[in-house]
Amino acid sequence: MIEPTNPELISAALGIYGPLANVRVNWPLIESALERETIDSIPCRIAAIATVAVETGSFLPIKERGGPAYFTKMYEGRADLGNTEPGDGAKFKGRGYIQITGRLNYTNYGHAIGVDLAGNPDLALDPSIAAHVLALFFRQKNIPQLATLAKWESIRKRVNGGLNGWPRFLEYVTALSHALNTVPVSVASVEAAEASKI
Repeated sequence: MIEPTNPELISAALGIYGPLANVRVNWPLIESALERETIDSIPCRIAAIATVAVETGSFLPIKERGGPAYFTKMYEGRADLGNTEPGDGAKFKGRGYIQITGRLNYTNYGHAIGVDLAGNPDLALDPSIAAHVLALFFRQKNIPQLATLAKWESIRKRVNGGLNGWPRFLEYVTALSHALNTVPVSVASVEAAEASKI
């Protein structure tokens, strides 16, 4: 069993995006959820911490920012998200540590953890539920394997769908790697690893 990761160390690595009070409350829940899914390796922890910091900006589960017009434009009528009913875009906007979106995700993750997230999407803001969703998402998207291989750019794309927040994500990965005495990975080595797969 790996020793718990110290909240003070996490907060120091994240700076203003990891207030110590928030890390102390939320990190143990995330760490426990990763352990339950048996994906609590140091690289996976680094991926989780950096992801939560970039996705939330506060190390708390949050609602996606935006108004009705934005959510309609981004999510309304998207069959790939299961948004088939009027109002689904706003109702199933991003929530939690990783900002799950869409009726389909709320239904599937809710079913997996035994909570009616589709019926009450704001339950995804509960830190324990948000932590469980994050761990399941990481397992389903093979984040632990990618983290072990230091494929940080691929991790960011799997979580975000793109590279939004990439510079901060990589900054956190590097800081956490140093703090946890693991070998930091440069962008060049990540790009070389990606190129070698082609």
